[in-house]
Amino acid sequence: MSSSGRAILDFGFWILDLEAIQNPKSKIQNRFLTAAVCLFIAVPILAQAPPPPAQTTPHDISGVDTVPAAGAISTPLPEKQQKELRKYEIPELSGAKQAIGSQLLNGSLRRPILDYAVRTSAVDQRISFFEGGLVVIRLTGAGGSIHKRIIIPDDALQTYLKSTSIESLRQVGPHDLAEPSERRRAFLRLYDKDGSFVERAFDPAGRRPKAVQDQITPLEDLLRALSEDRTVTSTVANYDPQVGDRLVADDRKVWRVERIIEESQVVELRCTSAPMIMYVAKKDLYNYFVGRPAEE
Repeated sequence: MSSSGRAILDFGFWILDLEAIQNPKSKIQNRFLTAAVCLFIAVPILAQAPPPPAQTTPHDISGVDTVPAAGAISTPLPEKQQKELRKYEIPELSGAKQAIGSQLLNGSLRRPILDYAVRTSAVDQRISFFEGGLVVIRLTGAGGSIHKRIIIPDDALQTYLKSTSIESLRQVGPHDLAEPSERRRAFLRLYDKDGSFVERAFDPAGRRPKAVQDQITPLEDLLRALSEDRTVTSTVANYDPQVGDRLVADDRKVWRVERIIEESQVVELRCTSAPMIMYVAKKDLYNYFVGRPAEE
C-alpha cells in the first residue's frame, strides 16, 4: 500500500477509535477491522449515489418489500446505454410516489389500463398500468428478478394514455406483425373501461407497423428507467430502521440492525452469516439493500 493510502486508512481507524495494524503480514485481531473497511469502501459510493426521494412519511420494516429469490434492486446497464438513457426526459419519476403496502383503491382491486410484455430467451419483462396511476414492472433475467411498483402523477398517466389507442391497435391485423415464436413473444394489451381489451402479439425482433411502435416506445423507455431506479421504486427508501430489523443486501447477505447512532443518524448493521459490521447513513440504506427477508 502506498504511504498516502496507508495514511487515509489510518485516519479512518482513528475516527472509529481503532488501532491500525501496520504489518501487512500480521493477522487481523481487531474484530472491528472489517467494519472499518466496510465503512470506508462505502464512502466513495455514497458520494456518487443519487439523493433519496424527498417525499412520503417514513415507514417501518413492514412497509419494505420482501425479496424474491435472486431478487435485485436495479439493472445496471453498460456505460453507452446509460448515456443513451440520459437523452430521454422522463419527468414522471420526479413526481412519482412510493407504492407502500396494499394498493387497493377504495377497498377494491384497481382496474387495469394496459399491459406490455416482452419475453425472449434472455429476459422476461412486463409493465402494467392501473387506474390511479399505479405502475408495476416485473423483470426476470440472468441478473436476477425485479418487481417494482410506483404511483405516477395523473398528468403523467394521461400523457401515456394519449400515446395509446384501442381503435388504432384494433386496426392492426395479424399480417401486419411478425408472428411470435415460442422463444420470442411480445404483446400489447389495452383495456376499455368496461373491462374488455384489444391485444396484439408479435415477435419483438420482427416487423411492426408505426401504429404499434408509437405506442410501445414510451412504455419501453419508462420500463428501462424504472428498472434502473434505486430511489422512488425502492421501498427501502424512506424506511425508518429499528434495532432487530433484518435487511437483504445486493450480495444476498442478510444484515441485522444492531443500533442507530442518533447523533449522526448512522445505522450499525451486522451480517448474520459472516463476521462483518457495516455502518450506513440512515438516508442511504436504499443504496445497499434490496428489501427484507421473505420469512419476515
